[in-house]
Amino acid sequence: MIKTRKSLAFAAALVALVAGGSAATAAASTTGGRGAVATSDAGRGTPQPRVIRATQDARVAPLDPPSAFGHATVLEGPALGPDGQLYFVDFTAPAGKPKILRYDLRTKAVKPLYTDATSRFSSLQFSPADGKIYVTDYDHGKIDRLNPDGTGFTTVFSGPVDGRSMVPDDIAFNKAGDMYITDYQGSLKKPDGRVVRLDADGSNPIVLQDGLSDPNGISFTPDFSGLWVGEYNLGRENYFTLAPDGKSFTGGGVGMSANVGTAGFDSNTVDSAGNVYQVVLGAGKILVWNRTGDLIATIAIPQKPKPELLVSNLVIKPGTAHGYITVGGDNGGYIYKFRALAPGIPQSNGGGA
Repeated sequence: MIKTRKSLAFAAALVALVAGGSAATAAASTTGGRGAVATSDAGRGTPQPRVIRATQDARVAPLDPPSAFGHATVLEGPALGPDGQLYFVDFTAPAGKPKILRYDLRTKAVKPLYTDATSRFSSLQFSPADGKIYVTDYDHGKIDRLNPDGTGFTTVFSGPVDGRSMVPDDIAFNKAGDMYITDYQGSLKKPDGRVVRLDADGSNPIVLQDGLSDPNGISFTPDFSGLWVGEYNLGRENYFTLAPDGKSFTGGGVGMSANVGTAGFDSNTVDSAGNVYQVVLGAGKILVWNRTGDLIATIAIPQKPKPELLVSNLVIKPGTAHGYITVGGDNGGYIYKFRALAPGIPQSNGGGA
């Protein structure tokens, strides 16, 4: 099952990092997009990528009890709401514990917004169509919606797409509020993961791309003409060009790739300069490529005094270089902050309007 594969990936990353294994040296080299080659190895004619060090802002979630994902907390989201506060989900929260939360960047206060007995939310975004929160329910193949204050919870999409159930992981919106979702399925031997499109009201599901190996992160380019989609298992970043109506891909393929060892490509985002920020889950870092595929920076998350191992997602505040990262592991869940290479944009992982 897809859940078991992801659980094993989390466990492998935890074991490798605690033991000082190969995941800690992930992304030793990268391949640039469109045939170019970029490398982080010294002495090969390409400058070393800049290192940006993130710092801890606050502990925002407790250590979740043991589950299929190990004895670890996994946070996802994060998205800046119209009120300027940071919203995120606790992917491993048990029944009855806070699953959607809000973090005040000024006071560092955390407020629970929603919980239930069964949902497992893997991403959170604000729709530009109605200003509401949309979350992907990884376990139940559905998209849910609620108001920013936690009220009005409802399901906007549930059911198979082209005869197959979905494992919705990450979600991105175009300017009209149409949804683009990664369907986290597939393996190295059987790559059948997908990118699925829904109208703003959750209707008219369309498979835009099939044949992917656990597609995870998904982000629009600044002009909304294309999408960056990461494949977790392969450490591969794909670029797909959208047709003018947004209902098909007209081209694309592998943009960049990285040797990530036992780690994997989780969520991603894009800034106003078109730089692509790709989280490497299990490696304590985020890779940053420019729009032509050169690895230009690595965002490092400190691993001392005790490793917070599961770096999962990030957001950049529109109009500023203030970036925020969700980080979890075997000591609870945290928000880290960093300085981005360029200002954020709307839909920079839910960056707000």
